[in-house]
Amino acid sequence: MQKLRDNRKSRVDELVTDILSTNKPTRKFLPHPLTEDSLYQTISGYTNDVQVQNFLESGCAVCGLLTTKSCLHKLHTVAFDRNLLVPDTPITRVERRCASDHILSQPGSVLLPHCNDICVECMDNLQTGKLPADSLANGLWIGEVPSELQGLSWTENMLISRVKHNYCIVKVHLSGMSKMKANVVSHSLPMAKVYQALPPTREELSKVLAFMYIGPNVPTQKEFQRTPLLVRRNKVAMALEWLKLNHADYADLEILYKNLSEYPPLVVVNFTQSMGSNKDPESTAVNDDEEDEGTE
Repeated sequence: MQKLRDNRKSRVDELVTDILSTNKPTRKFLPHPLTEDSLYQTISGYTNDVQVQNFLESGCAVCGLLTTKSCLHKLHTVAFDRNLLVPDTPITRVERRCASDHILSQPGSVLLPHCNDICVECMDNLQTGKLPADSLANGLWIGEVPSELQGLSWTENMLISRVKHNYCIVKVHLSGMSKMKANVVSHSLPMAKVYQALPPTREELSKVLAFMYIGPNVPTQKEFQRTPLLVRRNKVAMALEWLKLNHADYADLEILYKNLSEYPPLVVVNFTQSMGSNKDPESTAVNDDEEDEGTE
């Protein structure tokens, strides 16, 4: 019996030895160092991928989308039927400057102004006789933003909007008269309110906009200039006059200059005395001893 056990044990040892010899790796664990050619190819490939032209973007004249310059081609070098970019029904309008100007559509192809490039996707569609789905000529062109609508503050945008979808509460914290922190809470209205005359009165605006100023001292003109609630009466009047002339949804709008003259440079402010910090005590950690949040 002992002899039989010894034979079995020796047989098992032989099998284990055979398995280990079969699975033994044929090469060393650590690879050989890179050759000079492999190292050169690796560094060259990396430097080519991080070239500036691979990251710069520009707009496509057909769709207006930003695309890397490496995927753009010059529009005048691409052969396709230009009539594809001429819409069947007018979708653009020439800017009007006075009420006596006639409403005219922009002639010719609908392209992004001051842009001479075309992306690969639009080029492939146009060369096959198809109008790209994202092309401006497919009813997506809204025109350039005029100077009258540029640089409007948040409150000025609310004054020229015909539809009020929500009402907002703006809370501004100021501590030490050096740092400011603000946030806005918006709640949807049960029914969107459509204004037939703009701007609304101060009483009407106070129903959809509340401004709470929290700080150790009463806010001064310096603090007001840093808030997004400034109202420039001339800027609002110019924006409404431009929209009435050039926007189809504002054609029947009545501009109430009397309401506009009632607005001070800042909308109504509710001041609340606070401690010397602008941090919310309910969301501040116990070990939070850093400086106040906000911008100087």
